[in-house]
Amino acid sequence: MGTAWSRPLRLAVGAVTCFLVLAVLVATGTTQALDVEVVSHLRPRDAWGPAQVEWSPWMSRLQPGRMYLLLAATSAAAAAWRRSWWPLVFGAVLAGSSAALTVLAKVALDRPDPHGWVATSGGSYPSGHVVALLVCLSGCLLLVGPRVRWWLWAPVVVAATLLSVSLLVSAAHWPSDVLGGALLAVAVVGGLSSLSLRQRAVVPAPRNASSRGATTSAS
Repeated sequence: MGTAWSRPLRLAVGAVTCFLVLAVLVATGTTQALDVEVVSHLRPRDAWGPAQVEWSPWMSRLQPGRMYLLLAATSAAAAAWRRSWWPLVFGAVLAGSSAALTVLAKVALDRPDPHGWVATSGGSYPSGHVVALLVCLSGCLLLVGPRVRWWLWAPVVVAATLLSVSLLVSAAHWPSDVLGGALLAVAVVGGLSSLSLRQRAVVPAPRNASSRGATTSAS
């Protein structure tokens, strides 16, 4: 079991390291020139054109509220199917930790978005949209069973691509914000999936536990 969980744990450590390095680069303004160049290319003169009309709806379709609701529904369904509270606990820890870390990072950097605006919940880095989407969709897959086939990750990659393009074309986030959100999500998912909590969430409760208890009591 230790060997099986070593890969996601290593992935989480690597993602955390890259996220912190990128955060320092963002805070010192090292990424700003490249960020501005990319956003200016995707949305010239901050104009709203056909590309923005085509891509921007994906921001609302894949908004964090819907993603966290999907994770909650999947956790509840898994809990009912397996007759265990652990899927709900795993889903709640995923959602809570990802949201808390995102807000902490946003408040710490307090970075303005491409339009110069800083929300009351914190700055633009990292993208909360990207964090929520990757954490929630990955969490849904991790609740399906002990092993997730590689091809099941394809819809997650497609959804993340659609959302990332929409955020950049609409100039809702800097490219480094999107990359930071992806790194933070990988760190959270990799770290939590390496814990015994996830294993408990995917193992069904013994079906005959209650009957054994009743038999013991009667005897």
